[in-house]
Amino acid sequence: MARVSLVERRRTQTRLEIAKVALELFAKDGYDGVTAETIAEESGVSLRTFYRYFSGKDEVLSPIMTSATERLVGRIAERPADEELHTAVERAYEQQSSDVGLAGVSPLIGLLTDVPTLRARWISDLRVIEDALVPVVRQRASRSLDDTQVRLTAAVIVTAFRVTLELSMRQGSEEPRTDELGRALRYLRDGAAL
Repeated sequence: MARVSLVERRRTQTRLEIAKVALELFAKDGYDGVTAETIAEESGVSLRTFYRYFSGKDEVLSPIMTSATERLVGRIAERPADEELHTAVERAYEQQSSDVGLAGVSPLIGLLTDVPTLRARWISDLRVIEDALVPVVRQRASRSLDDTQVRLTAAVIVTAFRVTLELSMRQGSEEPRTDELGRALRYLRDGAAL
């Protein structure tokens, strides 16, 4: 696997830093109350630089999702090979949740589900997570799966994440609800009443 260049690592880090500033601003002033100019200014970059990294403020939170996705997918892949897939997903999610906690993602998930412009971006970012999970599902599957089955398995894992996070937000929970994710994954594993 090729190493990521220093320039690309810096670009990724800058995008993430801008995203974190944007998240703080959105949480404080609301999505509609924050402009790209404000995000750029608070991030210490020019507006031109902001637009070099993002096409608009609707995509500025994506690096946070991308970063979290990479960590979660890596953690799933690193779980013991003999662990069933649903258990590996649950344990990786528990580990990530204990590192971040729901309080750390509540503002993000709240914005992604409440702001119509960002909801579309949320769905797009979930697709990125699904794509990232495909090779991990293929590697960890307990039996041979065709391409459709691998993609469906990745999609139901992402759906379990989404539903669990969104329900936690609606219920006002500050806990990551790993037990709910585990129940959802087992339900899906057992056929989801289909």
